[in-house]
Amino acid sequence: MKKPAKSAKGLACIGVDRGGTWTRVAAFDALLRPLKAARFRTAPLRSLPKKLIPLVSGWPGGAAAPLVIATRGAFSRPWKKTFLFKALKGRLGLADVISDAEAAHYAAFRGKEGMLLIAGTGAVVFRGKPGCFKKTGGHNPASGDPGSGRWLGRQYLKMRGRLHEAGKMGHGRSAAYAKKLLLLALDGHGPSSELAAKAQEELAGLLKDAAGKGKGAVKVALAGGLIANFHFRNGFIKAARRALGGRKVVFVEAQIPAEEAAARIALRKI
Repeated sequence: MKKPAKSAKGLACIGVDRGGTWTRVAAFDALLRPLKAARFRTAPLRSLPKKLIPLVSGWPGGAAAPLVIATRGAFSRPWKKTFLFKALKGRLGLADVISDAEAAHYAAFRGKEGMLLIAGTGAVVFRGKPGCFKKTGGHNPASGDPGSGRWLGRQYLKMRGRLHEAGKMGHGRSAAYAKKLLLLALDGHGPSSELAAKAQEELAGLLKDAAGKGKGAVKVALAGGLIANFHFRNGFIKAARRALGGRKVVFVEAQIPAEEAAARIALRKI
């Protein structure tokens, strides 16, 4: 006989989105109604348990609820998952550690197939569905992924005769200069406008490579700080439609935030 479900009024799942600037935590009941939420500045991963344990265990039922953490690098740096499971064992109900890409993909496609293009510090496309992604791009060469924020930031520094400074900067710091270039492009600065257009074409080409040679509609969700820029996003969408020729391109918007996506994944793991 199937066990009766827990009361929908109690805390049933928790999701964490460890973003580049903010870490957001959200708790929901079994009907996915929001119960608790918090955010704090993102710090090095090793300090995350010290933040999460007192916060989540202070919520009624929080320590026992299934918890999923979404963080950058979960694919490429397995130590992150190992560390978090060890640090939270016996303290919180950590069910999984997933990549920020998996959370963003779920937020747009709810576990179904689709393509996610992330254009932020780097540039990458994930095709498929969580658990069986095919990755295109995201190789992070010394010059930055073509079309990415880091690539644009380095182009800005080069334009100013300051490219030699990039070597001493972290990837995020050099990518931050992309904003300056996009502001110049918006003001009609010719070289900056050309570089912004080049970045849009590079990202469109990346999407085309990920889509392959099929003829069906392409469903794609967009994420990342660079693509969040309204004018850059619009230019990219036009470039993507050109690059994919006669194929129908459907841009899918995320319906829920990444922390809720992580919580929904946690609920499915019960």
